[in-house]
Amino acid sequence: MARKGRPSSWDEYQPLQEDVGGAPPQAPPGPGAALWVAVVVLALVGGVIGGTVVSYLRGTPSPAGGDGQGNTVTFVLEARLLSGFTGAEGAIAGQRNPDLNVTVGMTVVITVRNLDTMEHNLLVEGYNVQTAMLSPQGGSDTITFVASQEGTFALYCTVPGHRITMEGRLVVGSGTGGGVTRPPIGSAKETDVPSVSRNPWNLPRPLSRNTSATVDLFLNVRELTSVIQTVNESGMLHPATFTYWTYNGTVPGPFFRVRVGDTAVVHFSNSGTMEHSVDFHAVTGPGGGAGVLRAGPGGSAQLTFKALNPGVFVYHCASPHIPTHISLGMYGLILVEPAGGLPPVDKEFYVMQGDIYTHWPAGEAGHQEQDDAAMLEENPTFVVFNGAFQALTGTRALTADRNDTIRIFFGVGGPNLVSSFHIIGEIFDRVYNQGDVLSPPLQSVQTTLVPPGGAVIVELYLDVPGDYVLVDHSLVRAIDKGAVGILTVSGLPNPDVYNP
Repeated sequence: MARKGRPSSWDEYQPLQEDVGGAPPQAPPGPGAALWVAVVVLALVGGVIGGTVVSYLRGTPSPAGGDGQGNTVTFVLEARLLSGFTGAEGAIAGQRNPDLNVTVGMTVVITVRNLDTMEHNLLVEGYNVQTAMLSPQGGSDTITFVASQEGTFALYCTVPGHRITMEGRLVVGSGTGGGVTRPPIGSAKETDVPSVSRNPWNLPRPLSRNTSATVDLFLNVRELTSVIQTVNESGMLHPATFTYWTYNGTVPGPFFRVRVGDTAVVHFSNSGTMEHSVDFHAVTGPGGGAGVLRAGPGGSAQLTFKALNPGVFVYHCASPHIPTHISLGMYGLILVEPAGGLPPVDKEFYVMQGDIYTHWPAGEAGHQEQDDAAMLEENPTFVVFNGAFQALTGTRALTADRNDTIRIFFGVGGPNLVSSFHIIGEIFDRVYNQGDVLSPPLQSVQTTLVPPGGAVIVELYLDVPGDYVLVDHSLVRAIDKGAVGILTVSGLPNPDVYNP
């Protein structure tokens, strides 16, 4: 059966200021402010923990929009992210994500009208027919097909994340028997950039100042098609492409570095096709700034905050559907250095893990598309370091020399999986657990757990040259799904430590 899940209150779509022509809601002055803040906090907590029941009530199953006596049956649906597909005429009028009941052999005509401020479409799974992508506020299209196969088939919007609230069912005959057929993967798409994977050495140097300052941080949303995997088919290399949502064109986004006590000014702009935002875990304030740092296509926003707590923190998109935005690449790290900074090392690296959900398995060339159903099951196709399958190998491998001490800032964007971060053949000399730079680090650690939305700092001294493999030690993720990187250490052998 098709899922009829409900997003959380924190994840609901709310129109942007420019959509409604007014200012965003403000807390009432005086004694009422505390109550207003309490309501907002309860909404956020309720959204994170359990989701709201009220906002996404579903309609009950309903008969088809015809009497079932003829050869053709017609349905009209109105599309909105918040309320899903709503019946506009006939017996399904007013029903949200209704069942469309038809008999075997009928010609089915479905018209979809988009009344929302963003694009939508409708696909009928199993029959593999779909509308065009409908432009906001008035776009419309009609699909026609014969219900030749008995069974129950999902119909949903294919825009990433929209299936969560926009899914109904086509029930043919008794609704049993038959089976959903998945179309073959389509051809690889032309890429905007060869790779979105951020080079692991692409991060700013440690700060040299001992005083606070005002620091400008720039984030620009770019939606890009790139290669997620290169597939070897009979000795020939073929690309598998994927459309990412990114900050500044890479996954992860830029690594920011500020000092505790600094004033950070975030300049956020959106070059994408839908609303995006930023939630900084380093921000002390409602939503990590996400309510301010949000913008529709072509829009911009700005936030100023003081870095009160030292440590390494995740930032990510917080626009609905939040897990989808994160999975497609919208996450990064910000380091708030403690007073006096971190101990000096020879080299630093920046690595983040994410889980990606697609319709087709890893190893298939063509264009991969995001799969909302797999995301709800928390069953990713790819688990990746820095955005793509085995991205931190070859030209993007980490490199160092024997006798170097290196530091890795490692974070997990998620949205769902905890990482068991490990380097095969090495031991972490120091682990700043959960990104805590105030407590003494753990020592002599083999594997460290990092949750989604969390980060860690690890340091290690390189005694022996060779290639070392970075993995998520939930090893299917490494071997089959792509969470693999290479650390290449150059130098003379050290037989006192390792004598093969």
